[in-house]
Amino acid sequence: MKKVSIIILMLLLVLVSGCGIWTQREPDPAPQEPIVEEPKEDQIVEVTISSVGDIMAHMLQIQAAHNSGDNTYDFTNNYKYIKPYTQEADISIANLETTFGGTDRPYSGYPLFNTPDTLADALDYAGFNVVSTINNHTIDTGLSGMLRTLDVLHEKNLTPVGTRRNTDEESFVVKEANGVKVGITAYSYESPSSGGTKMLNGIPIPNGAEELLDTFNYATIDSDLEKMEQRINKMRQQGAEIIVFVIHWGNEYQRSYNDHQQNIAESLSDLGVDIIFGSHPHVIQPVEFIESQVTGKRTVVAYSLGNFISNQRYEFLNNRLTEDGLIVKVTYEKNMTTGEVTLNETSYIPTWVNRHVVSGKWVYEIIPVHQALENKEDFNLVTTDSINRAKISLENTVTWIEQHNQEIILDKEIK
Repeated sequence: MKKVSIIILMLLLVLVSGCGIWTQREPDPAPQEPIVEEPKEDQIVEVTISSVGDIMAHMLQIQAAHNSGDNTYDFTNNYKYIKPYTQEADISIANLETTFGGTDRPYSGYPLFNTPDTLADALDYAGFNVVSTINNHTIDTGLSGMLRTLDVLHEKNLTPVGTRRNTDEESFVVKEANGVKVGITAYSYESPSSGGTKMLNGIPIPNGAEELLDTFNYATIDSDLEKMEQRINKMRQQGAEIIVFVIHWGNEYQRSYNDHQQNIAESLSDLGVDIIFGSHPHVIQPVEFIESQVTGKRTVVAYSLGNFISNQRYEFLNNRLTEDGLIVKVTYEKNMTTGEVTLNETSYIPTWVNRHVVSGKWVYEIIPVHQALENKEDFNLVTTDSINRAKISLENTVTWIEQHNQEIILDKEIK
């Protein structure tokens, strides 16, 4: 019995622990290398902001746009050659130096501008999306004309800056493009006041309308700069990462900026403004960079972009420079990981207004003058006079810009 008990015990031990005798043991897993995540590349986006000079509508331009067959006006041909360049920016700004006062009064040019509404269609066709409406001609057709101008622009989905219909609206915009928020605002100089009344071009600003127009006075510039600072802060509060000012200032037909322009530009730079696009002199003034000692940033300042389109011609003013304009393009990069926004590149396209006769009627065409001279027939440069004048325009513009700024790039790309 003792032997039997021992045998049974041995069999039980085999059954309990011996299963491994009959199966092969799995090998221990090999040690795994620790997983190291590759560093993620920063996502970089670009946003390009451009602006052009004064868009005017003298009476000869209005007549050139008139179709006597159906009594309509069409300005789109003015922009057909320049459209590929004005529409390529993410934000494209136009300076409208006229009003849409309607047909209750005659259409007119200088000195009191009233233009057919279809000019707004042409601006939309050209690819503009922001329009400055504040300048010395803003109230040429009175307060009603100013308000109607805003209505027309809103109907065409063009965003006005510088004026507003009521105090519930904003006269600036914070516009998002490619994930970057850009604050855009516009201001114009006032005429000297008369008996405490604010004036634009010698026209009194109607009582109660002062808050609808963004203006400043050289005589009270310190207090006006404080208001501009409040505007900057308000745009920042709404998320603006880039601040753009469109300013109507300076002396007409003067190629050099004056002390007021320089002082205001430096003050705005110290307040954190990134770009200043200037208008009013009707000729091109320098494009410079201001290195702010306060912000440590560079401000792009185009003191005057000249005339984008007008009838201010050599034949009438004995001044070729009023036929010239600039498209200035400023490109920023934003690091979407860190949120940092940096100035990348500033470039320019010289423009010239080619005025010529077709079937006995004047035609006005804005051309990118460098590109046009490379492909004359494609841009309707077909006469000896137009070719020579275009060459003079290009030389005048490039020489003047490069004399003051070697960093800004001449855009020669043909589109």
